[in-house]
Amino acid sequence: MAISPERSVVHLHWMAPLPGVCKVNTDGSRINSSCLIGAGGLLRDSCGNWIKGFSANLGYGSIIEAELWGIFWGLNMAWDAGFRIVEIECDATSAVALLKSPIVSTHPLFSVINCCKMKIQEDWCCSVKHIFREQNCAADALAVKSYDFDPGLFVFLEAPAFLSEILAADVRGVARPRLVSD
Repeated sequence: MAISPERSVVHLHWMAPLPGVCKVNTDGSRINSSCLIGAGGLLRDSCGNWIKGFSANLGYGSIIEAELWGIFWGLNMAWDAGFRIVEIECDATSAVALLKSPIVSTHPLFSVINCCKMKIQEDWCCSVKHIFREQNCAADALAVKSYDFDPGLFVFLEAPAFLSEILAADVRGVARPRLVSD
């Protein structure tokens, strides 16, 4: 008889970056019944202030593809905005792992993975790390919003109203519960 691991609740919240650092949270989304995918992300400063954000309606594909496109657009948006110290956070462990390991050119997502890796290696200080979805609510909302737009990238220069409560909660450090194995 297998013994199930003990589980406990942890409380997680969005973490602001250090002063001078731009934090980019990204997420992918997929509607399983239709295979439609989208991505979203946002740039914030050390006070949690909105810098810029995006939703990308990506058409049809896999969730890992959506996650990688989210990272790609987040990287490019931060670079184009002139930030040179950037933290990318994503709640997809598999996407982060693909960017941190060698990739063969025959991988079906080689192009987007390679584009992300090339951007990460530009002349800047850029890190990519996994976070839990409870710390990534704003990016998740932007990814889900992507289905409301025509295919392509939609940039938000100002924080959209549908994010106001999530952004305020993040700035206040509101913790969200998550059940984890001990």
